[in-house]
Amino acid sequence: MFSRRDLGRMALLPVSTMLAKKIDSAFHGVQFGLQSYIFSGIGLPHGGILDLVIKSMVECGLGECDLFAPLVEPAPLWERIRAGAPARPGEQVAAQAAAARAQAREELAKWRMTVSLDHFRAIRNKFDAAGIAIHGLSAFPGSTAEELTRTFDIAEVLGARIITLGVTFPAAMRVASLAEKRDFIVGIQGQPDLSITDPDVISKPGQYDKALSLCRKYRISFDIGDATGGGYDSLAFVKDRLDRIAVIYLKDRRNDRLSVPWGEGDTPIKAILRLVQDSKYPIRCYIDCDYKTTDRSADVKRSFGYAKAALA
Repeated sequence: MFSRRDLGRMALLPVSTMLAKKIDSAFHGVQFGLQSYIFSGIGLPHGGILDLVIKSMVECGLGECDLFAPLVEPAPLWERIRAGAPARPGEQVAAQAAAARAQAREELAKWRMTVSLDHFRAIRNKFDAAGIAIHGLSAFPGSTAEELTRTFDIAEVLGARIITLGVTFPAAMRVASLAEKRDFIVGIQGQPDLSITDPDVISKPGQYDKALSLCRKYRISFDIGDATGGGYDSLAFVKDRLDRIAVIYLKDRRNDRLSVPWGEGDTPIKAILRLVQDSKYPIRCYIDCDYKTTDRSADVKRSFGYAKAALA
């Protein structure tokens, strides 16, 4: 187990002197990892979240992760962005709040373009020291080609092999040409919800298929819990697209959209894991549990145990 002081010292060491043996979290033919997003927004000091993510992964034996970009970006800017967000999708916010949010987004975009890449090398050092690979980066494409290029540069420094983007269809069209030129798989996350009527939102199965047709580097990063809450037959969706899915985020939700501990909702987690196992496709299965909690590390450990029991 690493203390915060240990991890701080490791961050100062050159990568060549501190590489640890990689944690192997493949189980019965399925590669497991963690969606680090689940450690955000649960009342923890922003500066200590990465240490907690690493500690949790080491303790339960998860050897790779999808790094949620806001965890390694300035907390005050994200606090201002969240403060100006609508309480519910589509809800109007006060003009002053919207302007403050837009200003914070501009400052964040500037930070991403100007911060030294050494900032991200130090983060990679921390994960390498613990034997954990940053396989994916859940990031943001930005509004310009330069910002998108910077996102790819950051992912490369982190050692990621896939960039997951929660884009709309117009954004997926814009990103396609640059994605073709870079050595990354791009995971299209979309927003799986059969009730959404906006044609620009990648929300229905046919819209995912259409988005993938835009670029040979595009794959699907699919949240089976969000999909279940959005009215999907998640098992059928995965079964029909096994060759086009890069990452499955394992979350349990009820049909009424409420996130719950694994096994208490309507998401067919066990059946999907067995399908991935039997198919032998190289699909990453990342633990994702976003229900309210007092101990997220315990939630991760419990969820990983649930997954392994499903495949035993």
